[in-house]
Amino acid sequence: MRLGQILRTAAISACLALPAHADITVYFHAGGWDAFDGQDEHGQGFCGIGSHNPADGRTFSLRFPIGGNGVTFIASKPSWQIPDHTDIPVVVQVGLERPWTEQAVGSGQGVQWFMPRADVATFDAQFRRASSMTVTFPSGNESAWIISLSGSTAASNAMGRCVTDMTQRAGAPAPPPGPAAQGTTQPFGAGGNPQAAAPTQPTTPAQPTMPAQSTAPTQPGPGAPPPEATQPAPAAPPASDSNQPTQPNTPANPTH
Repeated sequence: MRLGQILRTAAISACLALPAHADITVYFHAGGWDAFDGQDEHGQGFCGIGSHNPADGRTFSLRFPIGGNGVTFIASKPSWQIPDHTDIPVVVQVGLERPWTEQAVGSGQGVQWFMPRADVATFDAQFRRASSMTVTFPSGNESAWIISLSGSTAASNAMGRCVTDMTQRAGAPAPPPGPAAQGTTQPFGAGGNPQAAAPTQPTTPAQPTMPAQSTAPTQPGPGAPPPEATQPAPAAPPASDSNQPTQPNTPANPTH
């Protein structure tokens, strides 16, 4: 492997390693997506895929813990400074599909939310066939993220193989089958009240599965996402002074 590839893989691994103490290995790359596996701080194995924007270090990833009941989504950005356990709404729109409105929890540089196993197959089908995905943080001043889905099918297939292999090795229950084969912004707002609870499960109206079995750290709303990562298709986020830091929510005084 060339030095450039080694450094790139190391950078991606560091960015996708949220939550803290997760040990991951990037083993596959397709388009704008990487497939990885690893273990968390408790030694539980997981498989995942993620996209990394080298311009500002933002990442968007999802991982399935072996023997788990769903997928954890993680959006992160090095410039974010989110109070621990801050509730942050997130909207994800894949292609022209109906948006997924999620209730996430943010801390430090990352925001994460959970999608139950029953919805992962529908999300995966959308993820495979769309050309782009828009992620929006309505309560903050972070611009919409327009994420290319080039390579999404191959990445999803790689994740499916990883889940199958690790599940067999661990003897864990198999997941359900899925489809074949320049200021600093923040994602939270003044209205967010930090909670000491773990990330809440999403309340999506649609029925969308990611770690589908296969053969083998910029944000959304209704409407088609633009082809390039410039501004969100739905509604433009509130304008912010270029000299002021931006966040996924407006700075609040968290209570514990």
